[in-house]
Amino acid sequence: MGDWVRIALIIIVVIALIAGTLSVYVVATTPHESRGVRFPLPREQRDLLAQVPSSADGFALIPTAAAVEGKLRSNPVTRGAVEQWTASQRMPRPWMVGGADLVIWRNEGRTGYALRLDPVRALIVRTYMAVASNADARWNGRVMLINASDQEPMLATDLDSLLAMAPTLPAGDALAVQLQGGRGAFPPIGRPAVTTARVTAAGITIASRSRRTAGEPVMAAAIEARFPRGSLLTAAFNAPPRAVDEMNRLVGAKASELLHDGGMIVLYDVDTSKLLPRPREVIVLPATAERRAALRDFLDRVAPNAVQQALGFHIETADTGTQLLVAFDRDSIARYRADTPDSPLLPATAWSMRIDPRRAVPLLQQIADNPGLRFIAPRLFRSARDLDTWIEHLQNAEFIEAADSVSADAEELRVVISTK
Repeated sequence: MGDWVRIALIIIVVIALIAGTLSVYVVATTPHESRGVRFPLPREQRDLLAQVPSSADGFALIPTAAAVEGKLRSNPVTRGAVEQWTASQRMPRPWMVGGADLVIWRNEGRTGYALRLDPVRALIVRTYMAVASNADARWNGRVMLINASDQEPMLATDLDSLLAMAPTLPAGDALAVQLQGGRGAFPPIGRPAVTTARVTAAGITIASRSRRTAGEPVMAAAIEARFPRGSLLTAAFNAPPRAVDEMNRLVGAKASELLHDGGMIVLYDVDTSKLLPRPREVIVLPATAERRAALRDFLDRVAPNAVQQALGFHIETADTGTQLLVAFDRDSIARYRADTPDSPLLPATAWSMRIDPRRAVPLLQQIADNPGLRFIAPRLFRSARDLDTWIEHLQNAEFIEAADSVSADAEELRVVISTK
């Protein structure tokens, strides 16, 4: 009996030593800093992207994925989103991944992963995935593939064409690519699009780029935007989006005519108690002779009739000397004139926008559920729904600012999400 006890103790000690050695190994080889995305991509990351199937809707490269996950969990804006993602995806734990780079893609409704692992971690990850999630995990001696289909990978020439759009983007913690068939609401520019994102304690910066769509006008003039601090959303543009035309049905007048050559919309609130949401907003125009004449003509033609007045439609205007102000309620102009404006952080030539997500997210969710808006103003409804989709996890942000510019060969979007 004594010999069996000694053997059992030896076995326990050996197992403990192996476990301790593995623990030291995984802790010592798990980095806390991200290597980041820099262009041109090193060969190892380029080869990892070669695992993406040709039918994928989009994909992302996250160097030093464990360190990036730590940054996302420590940021109050992204913490909830990453916890929701990891809970539903059954991903390997960060200590299992170590310093590995990660590629993620969406293909036929499934999420696939590719990780460049060392043999020790490959064994740990494969065992975990088999036991914890029953996922298909394969290791080819260099790369661990999880939920990977047997479809042909993306052609090298196609991948090179996509990456050719990226070198002018700033370095980031991750690179994301939305392909032609991608349906994500973000980024709100053409497809295919490439994006880099960086997470810091002060917030998140995002830059996206796509090729200019044929026929899309080149915009060289810088937008002179100002963002009132009390506004829910402020948008300035050199040419109005098509959704602005449907705003006419909500304010009882053809207000889009005033914005034909650009301008600014300052939204303070939305009355969602009516069949159609009623915006409380100010249209801001430069006080030029041409715009003053256009405003006089507008007022002569679209003064509310008795029925509209009974429904609460009302037009007010003001001329500050540098700005022409138009509102469709009795309070918004006074509120705008008493507000304090901030200068934008980002330059833009197409459009510029700042949002207060703490107020906007709950309101957008109400608007997205409004049946009247869906039928009367479908384009405006889709715009509100798309905006709600990509900012729903950003309600803890202090503000979100976005700026879009269109050059001769590309459209570029920059976003700053401030956490304090």
